[in-house]
Formats: sequence, C-alpha cells, structure tokens
Amino acid sequence: MAKGVFLAWSSPVSADQLGAFDEWYEGTHIPQVRAAVPSISGVARYELVEPDADGPSHRYLTVYELDDADIATAAAAMNESAAAGKLDLTPAMDLAGRPPVAQWYRAYPG
Repeated sequence: MAKGVFLAWSSPVSADQLGAFDEWYEGTHIPQVRAAVPSISGVARYELVEPDADGPSHRYLTVYELDDADIATAAAAMNESAAAGKLDLTPAMDLAGRPPVAQWYRAYPG
C-alpha cells in the first residue's frame, strides 16, 4: 500500500487540445514529476465520467503513489523543481478557466 499520494486535477484548454494535452502529460509532465519526487512508486490517470453540468470541472485526475510518508520532503522537492524551471507547462492545459489543483495525502492511520 502507498504511504502517501499526490493528487493532481487538470483539464485541457479545449476538446481539440486533448491530444496535445495527453501527449504532454504522458511524455513530458509525468516523467518530470517522477524525476522531481523520487519517492513516487506509481502513477495512474483517471477521466471524469460525468462532469458537473452546473459549471467547469476538472476532467482528469492523476494519482501519484508515494512509497515514503515524508510528504513535506516530497512537496518541497516538487516546489524546488518548479522554481528551477524543471517542470514544463503546455498551452494545451487550461490554466485560466479550470486551473490545476494539487493535494498531498499521507496514508491514515500512519
């Protein structure tokens, strides 16, 4: 069982950008995040099946499993990589209408 997870919700900027978004996510983003956080032991992506009709919702969830419960160190490593420009963005990701959301969780009870 994972000792922690990093959850990231995101969406493409439009339906016609989905291919570019997926290509960037799988080929660039996930490898860069894994390089930034060595305790990541697995990654899975999920698609929202029934989006909320009342407003914008994030279409995709990525679950990064961590084999270490030291969430502070993992989050710091991610922030340092972002600050150092080691996490590339793509114009295919919606940063305005549905900006990405990221959350860290430790297994409970620890």
